Amino acid sequence: MKSFKIIIAGLDYAGKTSSIIALRQKYNFYEQVKNLKPTIKIEYNTFDFLNEYEINLWDMGGQAKYRKMYLDRPAYFEDTNYIYYYIDIQDIEKITTSIDYLKELLNIFRDLEYENEIIICIHKYDPKLRRDKIVLDRIRDIKNQLNSIPDFEFKFFRTSIFDIASLSKAISYSLNKLIDLKALDLALKSLMRKFNGNYAVLYTEDGVILVDSYREILDSMQYEQDIKENISHDLVLIQKLKDDNVDFSERVDYNDDVIEYLKKYDINGNSFFLKMNTPNLEEEGINLLKQNFKNFEKNIKEVI
Repeated sequence: MKSFKIIIAGLDYAGKTSSIIALRQKYNFYEQVKNLKPTIKIEYNTFDFLNEYEINLWDMGGQAKYRKMYLDRPAYFEDTNYIYYYIDIQDIEKITTSIDYLKELLNIFRDLEYENEIIICIHKYDPKLRRDKIVLDRIRDIKNQLNSIPDFEFKFFRTSIFDIASLSKAISYSLNKLIDLKALDLALKSLMRKFNGNYAVLYTEDGVILVDSYREILDSMQYEQDIKENISHDLVLIQKLKDDNVDFSERVDYNDDVIEYLKKYDINGNSFFLKMNTPNLEEEGINLLKQNFKNFEKNIKEVI
């Protein structure tokens, strides 16, 4: 099994460890993270991806004494495939310190000739803050500061433990670099066009989003309010089905003027879930949709 190393860094109380817990459990984790203490030194988490890659998460404690230790020993950061850096968007007093620490880490990664994007999680961007102009201006300022740094490309995500979809999208970004998903992306877009879908998402059983597609008419606010909420619901449902060992192959939900169809595929020891939200269909249309979903299995097999 191939090894893949992800560093998760940031100041203490930035929400790094709670994000890992939320991403892995997806529900009933609030009591566990409510009184969470800062990580001591480094916490290691490992999971496999598609039975081919061993994903090693290095959760780096963010207290000042540990930050100094990391900076004094660049060997901690050797062989890093991706670094995720958390900035607490609600803690205005620490943002400057957080950016300064990131710049020090970038000096190390520059020496190590790190080539991938630096993934910035603008964290604690909770749903209630999505229309907060002060917070949005703060995010814009952070982006401007970081994008002015030479030699590195940054990828930004707005994340929150109250928005599981945001965490999944962030971690999926680096994992999806391990495989070529272009053919699956094209196949999913074709399926969307055929059934005039509102959105479609292909998940792994661990909640990694492999490919997704959305109607172009959706504006960013509608995506934030509607689609991400639905994706979070999907992720919780998939996790519960897995935790409860539910024997499951497909599910159809009727909601007002739309239907949601969820199909499970078991391929080479991995489970995948394809979900589509589409305008209501007659019985003949639903049968056609199911047949197309069944045929989609060969698209997955060709890629995975």
